[in-house]
Amino acid sequence: MGHILSRREDAVLVLELSNPGKANALDFAMLAALDEQIAQINRDDGIRAVVLRGTPGGVFSSGADIREWSALSPETFATQWVGEGNAVFRRFERLRCPTVAVIEGLCFGGGLELALCCDLRLAGTGARLRFPEVSIGAIPGWEGGDRLQRIAGRGRALEAVLLSQEIDASTALQWGIVNAFCAPQEVEAQLQEWTARLCRVSPRAAALAKALIVDDHDDPHAAYTSAALAVRSSPDAELGIRAFFAKTAAVF
Repeated sequence: MGHILSRREDAVLVLELSNPGKANALDFAMLAALDEQIAQINRDDGIRAVVLRGTPGGVFSSGADIREWSALSPETFATQWVGEGNAVFRRFERLRCPTVAVIEGLCFGGGLELALCCDLRLAGTGARLRFPEVSIGAIPGWEGGDRLQRIAGRGRALEAVLLSQEIDASTALQWGIVNAFCAPQEVEAQLQEWTARLCRVSPRAAALAKALIVDDHDDPHAAYTSAALAVRSSPDAELGIRAFFAKTAAVF
């Protein structure tokens, strides 16, 4: 049974996938643990950014635990494994605060689908990304193909899914799947730079700006009008405007 280890670093919550005997494969216990972390984050406004990573310096996740899901009936697999798993992933994707995935090694299948739920992705040069599902008679059921399509385009998503093609860090950057990649010894410094910057911005503005990008809107005009009213009415707006005219950095 896997776990999600958590630790707080000031305003940053670090979540570490941990299923050592199975290369951090995702199982029911880890999905439940992730959902618990989502609830905690939503209760704690002091969390300004979330980092999701696998074993530091090693594997992110080998994907969904095939031994767990292969034992399920087709109906249970569809409704619980895929359906409920997707509900957890969507809640994680729509967290109010920014999220960063750190991918340093193997990141396959469901692990890649989870990483694609994050707002930013930082890769080490040893990162290996792949959707192997169709090669074993399965599909990327946690909406990974659709998320990849929105990031990299339909052609790239179909190439990755249908050919089960492994993608290295350089190609992932070219496709837009990761925002940056760096040498293993530079990952922690780059991560700290990103999280420091994320923790300096207005949390209210960041949450609203993220929602406008991530959420589906039946009426975009209404969504932007509502968000504009909310952010302009917030104390963060007044603080930011005063700092701008005083030529100082706003401290939110």
